[in-house]
Amino acid sequence: MIERETLLRIARDTAQQRMAARRSLISAYLTGSVAAREPLLGEAADIDLIFIDADTPPVSREVIRLSDQVALDIQYRGKADYAHPKKLRIHPWRGPEMCEPVFISDPTHFFELAQSSARGQFHRPDHVAVRARGFAAWAREELHLGLLPGMEPSSPVTVAALCRSLMDAANAVVTLTGFPGAGRRLVLKLEAAAKKLGRADLYDDFLAVWGVEALSQAEAGQWLADWSAAYRAGQSPSDELIHPARRAIYERGFQAQIQAGRAGDALWLMLYTWQACLKNLPNDNPSADAWVDWLQRLGMASPAEFANKVAQTRAYAALADETVEAWAEKNGA
Repeated sequence: MIERETLLRIARDTAQQRMAARRSLISAYLTGSVAAREPLLGEAADIDLIFIDADTPPVSREVIRLSDQVALDIQYRGKADYAHPKKLRIHPWRGPEMCEPVFISDPTHFFELAQSSARGQFHRPDHVAVRARGFAAWAREELHLGLLPGMEPSSPVTVAALCRSLMDAANAVVTLTGFPGAGRRLVLKLEAAAKKLGRADLYDDFLAVWGVEALSQAEAGQWLADWSAAYRAGQSPSDELIHPARRAIYERGFQAQIQAGRAGDALWLMLYTWQACLKNLPNDNPSADAWVDWLQRLGMASPAEFANKVAQTRAYAALADETVEAWAEKNGA
C-alpha cells in the first residue's frame, strides 16, 4: 500500500528539482486527492502538482509515469493568473483548487498571499452558488441547451460532449457540498453529495443514463479487457485524458470498482476515455468492433438510440440545474 507521506515526498522532491532547474518558478502547491487525504482507488493515485512561473511557462501540462500506481500530473501557471485572487474563488475549478491545497514550496510567499485572498468567504452561499451555476452552464452548453427557440445546433452532439455534459452536471451538484471531481473520483463525489443533500436520485439518475441496471462481473471484466486493448492502441502522450501514464491507474480503479460490485460507477469514465482512444485508430482496428458491441449494450448505437441518450443527458443537466437553484433559494444565494 502506498502511504500518503510517500506521495508527499515525491511532490516535494519534484518541486525541489524543478525549481532548482528553472529559477523563474516561484511557487509549488499540491491539489487533488492526495492533498484532500482521500483514500486511494485501486491502490493508485495521481499526484496533482501546480507550479507558478514568473515567466511564460514552456508548457501548460505534463503527465509523467512513475509506476503502475503513481503518475505525476503537473500544471504550470503564469504569475499573472493570480492577479485577481478574489475572482478566482468563484471559478468552478480554480476556486476549489486554491481553497485547501498543500503548500510545497513558496519562498517569496506569493502563493500564500493569493491563496488567502481567494479562500476568504469561499464557503459563503452566494459564492458556492456561482461556482455551481458555472458547472450547470457548461453542462447546458455541451448539449447546445443555451440556444434560442428555433435555432439549430451548428454541430451534432458527440459522445465526448455527452460525457462532458454529464461531468459538468454532476459537478454542479457536487459543488453544493464540497469540491468538484474529474476522472476516477467523479461518481464517488456525486454519490457522497447526493447523500448529503438527501437526494439519492441525483446519483441514481446519473447511472440510469446508461440504462444498465445489472452488470455482471464477467461482463464488466470483458469490457475492461476491450477498453484496455483500445487504450493501448490509441493512447496519446499529447492528450492528458488518454496519456500512456494513466492507463494502469485507470485500470486499477476500474478493477477495484468491478470487484466491489460497483461496475456502473466506472461506465462514465470508461466511455469518455474509450471514445478518445478510438479517434486515434483506423476504422478497421479490432477495437472498433468491441466499441460497437458496447454501444449496442448501452443502447446508444443507432442515431435514434443516441438521440435518446442525449435527451436523457439533457434531462439530467436540467435536474442538476433545478437542484442548484433550489439550494440557492434555500440558502439565500
